[in-house]
Parts: sequence; structure tokens; C-alpha cells
Amino acid sequence: MIMKNSTKPNRIFVPGCALAIILAVVAVVSVSFSRSAKEEAAAVPVRISVAEPVTDVTGLRYSANITPRKQVDLSFKVGGYVHEIASLPGPDGITRDVRAGDHVKQGMVLARIDVKDYTVRASQARASLEEARASLAMARKDYERNQILVKGGYVAKSDFDRKQESLEVAGARVDVALAQLDQANNQLADSVLKSPLDGVVVSRFVERGTLVTSGTRAFVLVDLSAVKAVFGVPDSLLSRIKPGETLSVVVDALNHRDFKGIVTAVSPSADSKSRVFDVEVTIQNADRVLKDGMIATVHVAGMNEPDHLGAQSTGQPFIGITSVPLQSVARPPDDPKGYMVYVVAEKSGRWFALARRVELGDVAGRNVRVFHGISPGERVITQGATIVHDGALLTIVP
Repeated sequence: MIMKNSTKPNRIFVPGCALAIILAVVAVVSVSFSRSAKEEAAAVPVRISVAEPVTDVTGLRYSANITPRKQVDLSFKVGGYVHEIASLPGPDGITRDVRAGDHVKQGMVLARIDVKDYTVRASQARASLEEARASLAMARKDYERNQILVKGGYVAKSDFDRKQESLEVAGARVDVALAQLDQANNQLADSVLKSPLDGVVVSRFVERGTLVTSGTRAFVLVDLSAVKAVFGVPDSLLSRIKPGETLSVVVDALNHRDFKGIVTAVSPSADSKSRVFDVEVTIQNADRVLKDGMIATVHVAGMNEPDHLGAQSTGQPFIGITSVPLQSVARPPDDPKGYMVYVVAEKSGRWFALARRVELGDVAGRNVRVFHGISPGERVITQGATIVHDGALLTIVP
């Protein structure tokens, strides 16, 4: 019998503690790799641009909002069903109810409420007044007759006093009836809603048949014969902007048309969030080309860059006035009226978004000037500025 030696594969025995260490290292590596992959997947892809310095600054320019000189909210003083709304010919020549954009004249009837109930009340008040007057006439005659009798001793003094009291009560009832009639007539008059000014209808909130109550808003009217350009300035400029001063106001939407306005008001207190003072410039608008909500640029001559920048002390580094693309400007989440720009910062080989509050100047082409908050040479997010947040991880794409 021939015997064959059987060979077995060699085995490596690893102690239990060493095996645990190896498995832990592998787990850490796997978790780190998974976390890194997730972070890279969560990074927001953005494009960036470099903030450019502006060297041709002559004076200061501020972005302003055009607002009407007057704005009136018209509300009903009494309740009821809307029976009539003013009608005007439309652009097609067909008459239709007045609507936003229509011009109205002072005293023009804009709406009427159904007056049936108020007419009945006025009639009842008028009848009550006639009855009270008749009672007063009878009480006066009775008083005069008893006045003669009491002098002759034919009527007791106590009876005469009662007649005098009745006369006074009858007179008081006439006064009450008069007041009720005046109230009924006023309600009847208040059922008609008239325009208090020559202006333009901004909004209409009622239709024929709408049931309204006292205080229901029906129309919003604005007076555009003159408008206001409102902008904010830092405290360093308050001493240089005086009421009565003439400023240049340029509206890009009207082919950069230049209007001359007069400073009519300077706010005595700063806005609690932006820390700037509102300045109001009134512009005559006889041709009605300036509309509510337009954006304008106010030019404050005689100021130079250091005068303006020296007053801005928020701790953010900046040198001079910069220019950034318009698409890099966003709204802060906590300030719907402010502006912000995201700059790109590097840390440990990764790119992050940092939010910067900025103060904007005028627009030049596709760029806008930034008076404060950004330094020339800083990298700002242009595409993706509306989807990132402060501290967001970024992926920069060409």
C-alpha cells in the first residue's frame, strides 16, 4: 500500500485584540470616505468673479425709489352692497368699470352703496322730527295759556311748573330728532365714495354686489403730479444735505433721463436696521412719466470717496469703491430691503461662502458699484448667489 502525504494550507492566526484594531481602522476609513463623499455631493456649484476697483468716482451716487407725493386709501364709512362703480372708456373705446391705471378727477364718484336702507332711516328720522315739533308746539301753547291763568290765581303754581317741564321735555325731543335726522343724512351721503384728489387708481378691491362694512378698503389712489425720490445716506452726509438743495436724479428706465429735484425732507432718525437716514427729493412730474416704484440714481455732487468711506465703520475690510456684477447681489434673509454679496473664502483646501452686507451705488452696464462691504480683488459669487447661504460648502466651476 502506497501512503500519500496530505498537505494543508498554512494559516495565520491573529490575536483577538489585533483583529479588533484592524476592523476599527477599516471602519474609520470607511466612515471618513463616506462623509467626504457626502460633503462633496452637498457642495453647491458656483461661478465667481473678481471685484474690480472704481477709480472714476466724481461725487456720490445713491440708489433711490420713486414714490408718489400722495397716496390715499379710500374706505367705506358705512356698510351695504356695492350698487355702482364708476365707468370710464377703456383703450378699446368700450366703457368698463374704473380699474388700476385709470386717471380720476377730484370729486368724481367712484362707487355707491345701495341706499334703500339709509333712505328709509332718513324718512323715519324726518317723520320723528315732525312729530317732535308738533308736540313742542302744543306744549308751548299749553304753557302760554297756563302762564296767564297762574297770574290770575286760577291755576296752582305746581300745575304751572309741570306745564313748563313738559315744554322743556318737548324741546329736548326736537333736539334728539334733529340729531337723528342729521345722522341719517350723513349715512346717506357716506354711501357715495368720491375721489379726494386728481390722481391715478393703483388698486380696486370691490366689485358690483360686494357686501362691505364700515372701514372696508375700496380703492388706492396716488397723486403723480409730483413724485419723491427716497434714498438713505450715512450720518457723515447729513450736514451736507440741506432742505431746499437741488439734486440730480437719473432714471435708467427712461433712457437715463436726468430730472432735477429739491430736497424736501431729511429724516431726523436713522433706520433701526440699515442705520441710514432717509432723504426725500421732490420732483415735478407734469407729464406723468415717472411712475410709482421706479428705480433712480441720485447724484450728490461735491463729495469725494474718502469722505464717504471714512464714515462707514462696521469692521469689514474694504479699500475704495468696487464694482461687482449685478447677478452677485442678493437680499439678506432678515432684511428684505437690504443687499448682500457672497464672497468666496478658502479653509483647509475647501471653499466656503461668506455673506457680506453691502451698500450699493449706481448701475453701469451689467455691473453695480459697491460703496461699502467688498474690497477690490475679492472673489464674489455670480452664478449661484441665490441658492447658497452663509458658510455653505462650494464647488467652483469654470
